[in-house]
Amino acid sequence: MQIILFSLIILAVLIYIIYKIKRSFTKKDFIIFFVIITAIIIAITYYNNSQEQKLPNAFKANYLQEKNIEISKLSYTQVNFEVLRSTKFVYDFLYIIKKNDKEYVCEAKNVEVQKIEDEYIFKKYNENCRLK
Repeated sequence: MQIILFSLIILAVLIYIIYKIKRSFTKKDFIIFFVIITAIIIAITYYNNSQEQKLPNAFKANYLQEKNIEISKLSYTQVNFEVLRSTKFVYDFLYIIKKNDKEYVCEAKNVEVQKIEDEYIFKKYNENCRLK
């Protein structure tokens, strides 16, 4: 969000400079400018949303591969906030699974996750499940 605001401020300064040089903006120029700004904001929002969904999707795929059970709902929180450039993170996962025609609420605490480029690797973790 801060990047978007900073970018908008820079664009406003550029528009002001162009306005001073050109001395007039037509209606067409304003429309083109706002269409470009809107497209940039939509692209950034889509990219951020897809990046936020990578970790939950990776955990679901890992769980399905290891336990052969599909996760229907998942929420997570990051436990450690160490160095910004770190590749090792710790998360708490809370999820719902369906097993033997019953729904269970499971919790996996302190799951160590390592990020290598665009891939997430999960270390072994313990889960506590209870009937929903």
